[in-house]
Amino acid sequence: MSNPEDPKVTTTPHVIKEELLAEGKWVKLEQTTYIDPAGNTRIWESVKRTTRRTNTEADGVGIIALLKRTLHKDCVVMVKQFRPPLGCSTLEFPAGLIDEGETAEAAALRELKEETGYKGEVVGVTPVTCLDPGLSNCTTQIILVNINGDDVENIHPTQQLGDGGELHLLFFHKYIFLTMQVITQALTFIFFQSLLKLSFYLLMSSSPKLTTCCRRKRS
Repeated sequence: MSNPEDPKVTTTPHVIKEELLAEGKWVKLEQTTYIDPAGNTRIWESVKRTTRRTNTEADGVGIIALLKRTLHKDCVVMVKQFRPPLGCSTLEFPAGLIDEGETAEAAALRELKEETGYKGEVVGVTPVTCLDPGLSNCTTQIILVNINGDDVENIHPTQQLGDGGELHLLFFHKYIFLTMQVITQALTFIFFQSLLKLSFYLLMSSSPKLTTCCRRKRS
């Protein structure tokens, strides 16, 4: 008789050590030695920010700001700016890093004022979210903000950008985002519906008894 195969040994993945390879003003490159689920020792290169504060798990905030004005449709405020790593301009939500001793909400209102000139009110905060966990431990929180466009301070907003900063404001009707959400949900539904049909087809193909039973019911 043949002996049964030995069960696979699994290990809880964990980091053994992190070694600094290079460091700049804003980011650093590290080599991480860790144990994978199979118990093997592996190496991973990762990028980390040098600016993470001690009072928060998030590096920065992204702001979804809704501009509300009387007799106008609500608009989502976005910014266009040049991003050197991509070599081109990108369309983004206002965003920025959290300063020492600052909450995510306070950082969002400060960044919104600096990048757009608008004064807002926080109406929602998401949990901390990873941005690109395969590359970096950078995290963010999305802050939902309402802007009262009828407020005197918001009628003629003035950006408060630092040296070298140039951001162009863009406004999109919120219904565009709702339409995009509906399209995304529809595509997701179609995908899972197709996946379900494929799974059923594979089940029928791999089960002669089930196939025979179904054929008898049809006759």
